[in-house]
Amino acid sequence: MKTKLFRNIGYLLFILLALSSCVNEMDMVEDEQGLETLSSRTSPPFAGYEEWVKKLIDYDKSADSKSYLGKVENFLQSIYRFIPEMRDVVDDLINRGFKFRVAVRHDDERKSWFNPNSSEIGFSGVENLKIENMIHELLHFFAFYSVDEYRKRLYAAREEYEIRVLTDLFMRRDFSTFPYEYQGMKIDHDEYIRYLGWLDKLLKNEVQNMDQFSENFIQFGISRLFWIEDTKIKVADLNGYRPRLLGIIWFYGKIK
Repeated sequence: MKTKLFRNIGYLLFILLALSSCVNEMDMVEDEQGLETLSSRTSPPFAGYEEWVKKLIDYDKSADSKSYLGKVENFLQSIYRFIPEMRDVVDDLINRGFKFRVAVRHDDERKSWFNPNSSEIGFSGVENLKIENMIHELLHFFAFYSVDEYRKRLYAAREEYEIRVLTDLFMRRDFSTFPYEYQGMKIDHDEYIRYLGWLDKLLKNEVQNMDQFSENFIQFGISRLFWIEDTKIKVADLNGYRPRLLGIIWFYGKIK
């Protein structure tokens, strides 16, 4: 009886070990498959990312701007390579099946734009086909599909200034050698130097108090957006602001 009992126990242990091995192998396969669609903010881009980012472009609907697509591809590749936070943005949009068409045509009112109705990212002439404008409009693209109140076209001033601050942070940190005009504050404004100091504190992760952050955001936002207020962007909408897009993209994992 004891011999039979030990034999049965042995068979049971063998089966459990075999099942465990199968599970581990399945996990490894899933991890390998996931490399194609997922990247980490802390890891370098995976091999083949140059082709991966092109999945964002709707080539069929961008035929009118065919001669500019190579430059757009280069921008996407540089953004993905050098800005860890934007890897998450690009991955999320691609994994959800979103694409944008590229448009390059003159517009007297805007340097660049994102039109959610046609899923179009546009640039007003080749002179405005710049990496900072690509970052800016990609963030609008992401915000539309990720932040409920922005998708509903509420608080346009908050969305616009969050995107200006994020673009400034990325350009100041990751493309500091590029000639660049900061979007969050005009260079001739009295608050310009203090604004740059605030960006540096954010880059050094020295801003941990969200109440203080929101207060500074509102102050700087009013100073900048006052000059571009229109029927959509209302400076008063900054009142009561709490991080939304910045919370998802910038502060994720940084608040102690």
